[in-house]
Amino acid sequence: MTLTRTPTPRRPLRTLLATSVLLLSFGTPLALARALGDAATSTLQHMALDEKLAHDVYTTLATLYDVPTFAAIASSEATHLAAIQNLMGRYDVIDPTLGSGLGDFVDPDFQALYDDLVEQGSASLEAAAQVGITIEEIDIADLENAIAATSEADIDRVYTNLLNASESHLRSFTALAADPDAVASGAGPNGAGGPKAGARHGPANDATGADRGKANRGRRN
Repeated sequence: MTLTRTPTPRRPLRTLLATSVLLLSFGTPLALARALGDAATSTLQHMALDEKLAHDVYTTLATLYDVPTFAAIASSEATHLAAIQNLMGRYDVIDPTLGSGLGDFVDPDFQALYDDLVEQGSASLEAAAQVGITIEEIDIADLENAIAATSEADIDRVYTNLLNASESHLRSFTALAADPDAVASGAGPNGAGGPKAGARHGPANDATGADRGKANRGRRN
């Protein structure tokens, strides 16, 4: 008896290429960064919460005072959080800020800190500026520690960019605390020269340049 082998049909090259693209898109080992250790994962999650805290506090204070500093820096913090979230996606790290609304935190320590800082900042514009100083000093210390501990070049670049920005934000809030009234009338986010209802001072220093130093000391994304 003669056995006849049926030849296996060859897959067209176009199909093979399409399959390869799909595999890479859905995260084969070639497309994934290596897993982070527990300490690096925890630090990345902590930095996400730091950025959300800053954004949420500044966004809330921007509703109380007709001062461009808070709204401008809050917008910057949203960009910073997005950069951290991009890293968490790349390294398959759970995002502790996912699904949390303004002023809501899954971490009880961050929730208590948000509540305390908003209460302090609601007292006066000077107090709000001091809250900004406090937040940026915390961020700077956390970022310096994170930079010293990381061994991943892409994470290092992002942390460095955020450090540069936090130092710029700190200068803006320090200037605001030193002289809350030394700002041109009409510069506030609502176009009004004075404070919003119940606030004690008019608009403060324009912080639209808060992140200019961000790209200068580039060890980060």
